[in-house]
Amino acid sequence: MPHLDSIKACAQSAAACTNCAEMSGTEGCSKQCRANAALASCTAQLMSLDAPQLNSMIELTIKSAQSCVDHCGKHSNEHCKACVEAAQNLGSNLRKFQERVTS
Repeated sequence: MPHLDSIKACAQSAAACTNCAEMSGTEGCSKQCRANAALASCTAQLMSLDAPQLNSMIELTIKSAQSCVDHCGKHSNEHCKACVEAAQNLGSNLRKFQERVTS
């Protein structure tokens, strides 16, 4: 499968962000993390289909991942750190994916 690394990055970010949303208390991460998890999951599905909407979804997912990094990066607990790491990896991976597809 040509997009396997990107699909894995989506799945990892979805899992980390879902966990962060479930674990968040006073941090207020829940809404942003749930949205990013949903977008990452959908992006993985569209990649597996090589769907025509993929580029638009990737743009949304990159923005959402950055929002997770910005929000959760303010917190020092382990679930936020894991979310930040996975979201950064997702954004980086999706940007590289775009470069490969457009070149």
